[in-house]
Amino acid sequence: MKTRIAIVTSGHPPFDERIYWKFARSLSSNNFSVKIISSKQEINKNDETISINGFSDKGLSKRDKIKKFFNILGTFSPEIIICCEPLTILPAYFFKVSKRKKCKIISDITEWYPENVAFKYSGIKKYLVYFILFLLNIFLTNLADALIIGEIKKRNRYDFMSPFKKKIIIGYYPVLEYFNYSPPKFDGKILTLCYAGLVNFDRGVLQLLDVANSLANQNTWIKVRVKILGNFPNYKEEKIFDELIPKYKNVTIEKLERTDYNNISHVLDDADICFDLRVRNFIYNNSLPIKIFEYMACGKPFIFSDVEPIRKNLDEINCGFVVDPNNKQDIISKVEQYLSNKELLIEHSKKGRAIIENGKNWEEESKKLILFLTQLCYAK
Repeated sequence: MKTRIAIVTSGHPPFDERIYWKFARSLSSNNFSVKIISSKQEINKNDETISINGFSDKGLSKRDKIKKFFNILGTFSPEIIICCEPLTILPAYFFKVSKRKKCKIISDITEWYPENVAFKYSGIKKYLVYFILFLLNIFLTNLADALIIGEIKKRNRYDFMSPFKKKIIIGYYPVLEYFNYSPPKFDGKILTLCYAGLVNFDRGVLQLLDVANSLANQNTWIKVRVKILGNFPNYKEEKIFDELIPKYKNVTIEKLERTDYNNISHVLDDADICFDLRVRNFIYNNSLPIKIFEYMACGKPFIFSDVEPIRKNLDEINCGFVVDPNNKQDIISKVEQYLSNKELLIEHSKKGRAIIENGKNWEEESKKLILFLTQLCYAK
């Protein structure tokens, strides 16, 4: 009989890339029975060998949300529950103590919590919220049986908070199956710059437009295109962005909706250089950007904000450039190196793809996940 695993999320849609395309599909293909439970979409379906239950949490109190998670867990009766946010540990724990005492609870830690909540406030409220949520995080984390942590940088905190909990690093690397290699197609006439992912000003989309505009003005012999792939969660920022587009008369700007994970490489096919010029605050300075590996998998040289996790994860930066996101002229000079040296553009493309093929891919990373869960199943 297959081991039943529930993946519970209060912050992500059911077809999230880590939850569905990585965890669920890998577990299902390795003979686990998998159910995804999300509070971000009304859904009840079976997708191949994965069952998906979801409800909308709009207007629900935290108590009601926890109750709904608990009830769905009760109908599935999992032996392992992977919790994607601290809140989801509570219904998992209630299920464990009342329904299945041998059930294992795993916390999958991918965010800087409580910073991602507390830093939305200002003044004394920011620090009060941080203090309360930090204590809550210690409590909830220690209700779990084991921790999956998305990157090494976050582990130190949890070694302090939960020193005796079993832990493993399971990274964000792309599923190689879905990322076709497509080297830059720059022909000396049209240059395509791209950003993909969650679209907001903190991630540098306005800087990218400004860089593209200056490039077009300084290099009149080329046409500059900008592709923005993703959704704005903030309507106000999207409205400002849309109003700015007509002002960049020398740049062609294409704005595309978020696409399914297995289709990203097709949308990026005509991109020459990919960008992420995010601000350097605490969270971004200490977080490894997922998109950098997807760009590399597609064979796209990158220009990213210079943050420590990138330098630590890549032994040397030989497939793109890291920059100060506020130094526009330096960013332009990096792009112009590619313009004047197409061989460098292709060299960086090949080296980025090789790094992904030689280990930094989900096919390799998932082996750690399967072994970890298999061992957990047989642990007393």
